[in-house]
Amino acid sequence: MSHLDMNRVMIRLLRLSKVPIWYTEGYNRHPYITFALPLSLGFSSEYEVMDFRLDNDDFDIKLAEKMIADVCPEGIEIIALREPVFKSGKIAFADFEITFFADSGATKESLDKFLALPEIIVSKKTKKGGLKEVDLAEKIKSFDITEAEELKLTLRLPAGGEDNINPKILIDKYLADLDCNNGFYTVVRTGLFLADGTKFE
Repeated sequence: MSHLDMNRVMIRLLRLSKVPIWYTEGYNRHPYITFALPLSLGFSSEYEVMDFRLDNDDFDIKLAEKMIADVCPEGIEIIALREPVFKSGKIAFADFEITFFADSGATKESLDKFLALPEIIVSKKTKKGGLKEVDLAEKIKSFDITEAEELKLTLRLPAGGEDNINPKILIDKYLADLDCNNGFYTVVRTGLFLADGTKFE
């Protein structure tokens, strides 16, 4: 699901819920919502943060939470409604869980060796559409590898306005080095964090 589609879904849910939400002014009035850090296409997530406003400050926030949860389709769950604590510009890192499947060619040994490299150089698109070389090795805040039924990698990468690393470019580089460009894996974003490690909410 693309970010634009997710926006449309959430606006529809807010309207269906009958929660007294604040609408923008002007001819084409609509609920004003923002996501703290839009999710990349093809990823799933266990923790997304969306801001919206109520037009009644006295409205019970727990009631609003229930009203929205009652109209959510399968696959979308309201974890909690609460007053914002931090501004989205404070986000510094995101946690991801990457699961490699049997045909990916990935192994715990090769992944451990790859992530321990002193340099992992890739080309990354700039905001102006150009390319620049980035050393991903110095961007990885932490990582852990486990192997049970599937091989799983959990890692923390820079996220937000100042620096943002998509885990796909790291994993695609790893699989390319294995000469396995068709490897199948999934990515789940599991959390957003401030620079000091505090969970964003």
